Amino acid sequence: MNRETTEYLHKEFEKFYKENFSRFYYYALSLIPQEEICKDVVSDSFHYLWERIDSFQPQTARTYMYTHVHHLCIDHLRHAQIEEKHAESYLNMLLEWNDEEHQESEERIATIMRLIDEMQEPTHTIMEQCYLYKKKYREVSTMVGLSESGVRKHIMKGLEKIRAHFNVKYKKGGN
Repeated sequence: MNRETTEYLHKEFEKFYKENFSRFYYYALSLIPQEEICKDVVSDSFHYLWERIDSFQPQTARTYMYTHVHHLCIDHLRHAQIEEKHAESYLNMLLEWNDEEHQESEERIATIMRLIDEMQEPTHTIMEQCYLYKKKYREVSTMVGLSESGVRKHIMKGLEKIRAHFNVKYKKGGN
């Protein structure tokens, strides 16, 4: 292609772009209600046309662009629909996991409460007061008539029973 033809096509393309960008933008906007995406679609279509400037024909360019913009909009909508399905599937999976975890947690709590209820006195009262009512060892020691050290021993005894039920190994010192 010679220089004169190239210059002519560039000028025609520029004129076509200025006269039609908003037309194609509003057409895309009628298909996709998101302004930025529509601008991108129209820009991508013009870019595609620019890359083929040597075959640019001003008399058929408008029809070509409507078709190209239409196809890009449909592609975008299909892709968005697929993304939405994946997001919905992911959310459902998370909700299911959370429901399962919540149910497991509730079951563990119920088991722990049952284990505490089965403990003999004063371990039962000490565990209940310290863990359910969040009382300090000093308060509980006064309540049950034991030293703080005695309260600690009953706490250890209660926790040991709970760990044994859940098969949790505990090493003193965190090792």
